[in-house]
Amino acid sequence: MEAGLGLERAHMGIFTELGVLYSKYKEEKLMEHIKLFWSKVNVRKMLKACEDNAQWEELVFLYLHHDEFDNAATAMIAHPTEAFEHIKFKDTIAKISNSEIYYKAIDFYLGYQPMLLNDVLATMSTKQVDHVRVVSQLRKAKHLPLIKTYLLATQPLNIKEVNDALYELYVQDEDHEALAAGVVEYTNFDAIEMAQQCEKHGLLQFRRIGAMLYKRAKKWAQSIALSKQDKVWDEAIDTAAESSDAALAEELLAFFVSEKLNACFSACLFTCYPLLRADVVLELAWRNNLMDFSMPFMIQTMREMQLKLDKLVDKERKKEEAVAEEKKKAEEALASGYSDYGAGDSNAMVVYGAGMGGGMGGGMPQQMGGYGGGGGYGY
Repeated sequence: MEAGLGLERAHMGIFTELGVLYSKYKEEKLMEHIKLFWSKVNVRKMLKACEDNAQWEELVFLYLHHDEFDNAATAMIAHPTEAFEHIKFKDTIAKISNSEIYYKAIDFYLGYQPMLLNDVLATMSTKQVDHVRVVSQLRKAKHLPLIKTYLLATQPLNIKEVNDALYELYVQDEDHEALAAGVVEYTNFDAIEMAQQCEKHGLLQFRRIGAMLYKRAKKWAQSIALSKQDKVWDEAIDTAAESSDAALAEELLAFFVSEKLNACFSACLFTCYPLLRADVVLELAWRNNLMDFSMPFMIQTMREMQLKLDKLVDKERKKEEAVAEEKKKAEEALASGYSDYGAGDSNAMVVYGAGMGGGMGGGMPQQMGGYGGGGGYGY
C-alpha cells in the first residue's frame, strides 16, 4: 500500500486506508502521513480513526486544515496535554463562529494557563465577545486581578461593568492616581457604590475621591461631611457653593465659627456670598466677635443694596416722567382740538351771527313801524 502512494493516479482510498492503518499500528508515522497527504484522504474517515485511537494532535491538525475551527478549538480545550499550543489556539480562536467557545476558553485558561489569559482575551476582543459576560465570569471565579491588562484595553469602550471592575482593582491596589484619572475620564460606573468604598478607605487620597464622587452625584451633605471629617476645608467650601443650597452654606459657616476657624469663615463668606443671608452673617459675626472678618461681606452687601435701591428709584422716576409726558401730550391734544374747531368751521359762526342780525336787528324796525302805522303813538 505504501508503494501505491507513488502512482500517478492513486485513489483516495489508498491514502485513507493507509492512514487508518498507521493510526492503529504505527502511530509514529501517522502525523507525517497526514501532513503530506491531508488533501487526499477521506477526512471524515480519517477523523473517526484519530478519535477512536486518541490521536488528538493529528485530529486537531485535520480540523484546522479543513477549516473546522470550532471543532479544533474544542479538541484543544478537551485534550490540552497532547493537542494544545498557545499560538495555535490564539489563531484558531480568532476564526471560530460559535461564541460560546470563547467562555469555555476562558475557563480553560484559568485552570491551565492563567498567565496567558490576557493574551488570548486580547485576541477575543477583536471579535464579538461580550465584555460584560467576561467580567462577570472572572468576578464569579474571583480572579479579576488576572485580567487587569484586558480591562485597561477595554476601558475606552466605557462599559459600566468594566469600569466598576477596574476601579475596584485600583482601590485594592491603593492606586489613587489611576482611580482619580479614571473616574473623571470614564464616567459610566456606579458612582455611589465607589464613593462608599472610598469613604471607608484608610488613605486620605481615596476619601477625597469619595467626596468628589458624592459631589458629582449631587450628594452635597455627604460630600461636605467627608471633607469636614478630613479637614479639607477648601473642598467643603467649594461643594457648599456649588450646591446652591443656602442652608448647607449657613451650616458650614456656623461650623467654622464653632471651630474658631476664622480664615475659613472669611473664605466661606467670599465663596458662598450669593447664598448667605446678611442678617445671619451679621448675627454670627457680632455674637462671636468676628466683625472684622465679616466687614468685607457687609460692605459688599450694602453696596449691592444701594445699587438695587438706585435702580428702583431711577425706574420709578422714569415711570413718573413717562406718566407726566403722556398727560402733557393729552392736554395739548385736547387744546389743539378746540382750536382747530374754531378756526376751521367759520361758516358755522357766520350763520350764527346772521341769524341774530335778521331776527333782532332787522326784524325789530319792522315791528316798530307797525306800531307807528297804527296811529296810536305817531303824533
